[in-house]
Amino acid sequence: MSDLQAELEDLKRENARLRKLLKLTDAEAGPARGTQTAWFDKAPGPVDARSSPQTKVEFYAALFGARRDVYAVRWENARTGKSGWMPAVEGGWRKDRPASDIRHLPLTPEVLAAHLTGDVHIGLYPMLPGDQTCWLAADFDGHAAMLDALAYLKAARAAGASAALEVSRSGIGAHVWIFFTGPVPAATARQLGTALVREAIAIRGRMDLRCYDRLFPSQDVLPGRGPGNLIAAPLQGKSRKLGTTLFLDLGAC
Repeated sequence: MSDLQAELEDLKRENARLRKLLKLTDAEAGPARGTQTAWFDKAPGPVDARSSPQTKVEFYAALFGARRDVYAVRWENARTGKSGWMPAVEGGWRKDRPASDIRHLPLTPEVLAAHLTGDVHIGLYPMLPGDQTCWLAADFDGHAAMLDALAYLKAARAAGASAALEVSRSGIGAHVWIFFTGPVPAATARQLGTALVREAIAIRGRMDLRCYDRLFPSQDVLPGRGPGNLIAAPLQGKSRKLGTTLFLDLGAC
């Protein structure tokens, strides 16, 4: 408990420092307004630390509504040091396997539970049928990623858009998530994201575009049969223990 308390105090001090740098008001730094239901089979409902594992997985599946017929898994080669993502398929990927023999695995509650416990690290595909999405994520990387992400967060909240800030898997980048109460056209979501980037630049006074990576979804429409770009799913079990893929509670300071 003492280690957890020390880590909590460190996070509070860091949040306070970042709030001061960007001059966030209490309203801008506070929790997002309203209930985020996104695109789900049912509303998430209240969830806390005492909730059952099943309830927590259902809440996660609801909040991060994505394609259910396909998901990605992260792979790492210890010998070469290379890593990447690939769609999860029955029997795993094998060299020279015919395309007609490939069957994508669905995104199930069991897969989400394995992600949250750290047994796997999955990626989500945000593009839904009809070129719609239920959330928008802005990706920031590089030395100034956190400050740029905080400016984007401030711009979103100033516009009345509820947003949440995640420390990305690398620990040196950030994702800012905006959740919609229902599916919206990906083109509309991306227009919102682009406008918020412009506003964030105005707030910061400057922004190195090398730090701003991209928006997810990364396309307005999917012209082919592929699932589009993926984003690493947050709150992965092993990464959380390292202090990454976590959301910062800027209202807790």
